[in-house]
Amino acid sequence: MIGVDIIDIEKFKQAVLRTPRLINRLFTPSEISYCLNKKNCYPSLAARFAAKEAIRKFNHLMIKEVLFQDIEVFVDVNGKPGVKLHGQASKNGKSLGIADICLSLSHSQNQAIAVAYAQKG
Repeated sequence: MIGVDIIDIEKFKQAVLRTPRLINRLFTPSEISYCLNKKNCYPSLAARFAAKEAIRKFNHLMIKEVLFQDIEVFVDVNGKPGVKLHGQASKNGKSLGIADICLSLSHSQNQAIAVAYAQKG
């Protein structure tokens, strides 16, 4: 299964500025901490949101009862992005036979993109 999503960074930023609690609804504390340590947090936040949306596109089962915080994007010691599924996302992922998720994130000045590939196990 593969999912892709692209986000307009400025529109995402405006949504967050309009509704600041949105960050806490969409991201885990570790995601927030990582992004807020950046000079400009919005490209990193938008890329993580794109990743969550890309993963939710794997199958409609990933959308049912899955909170955005159930999908956590992290960066390993080598700078490679990864995904941890929690709660309902983890249960749905197991029911789909997902063993691992490969993730690629990128952004330009205006857009952030994520491609996610689920490996079945």
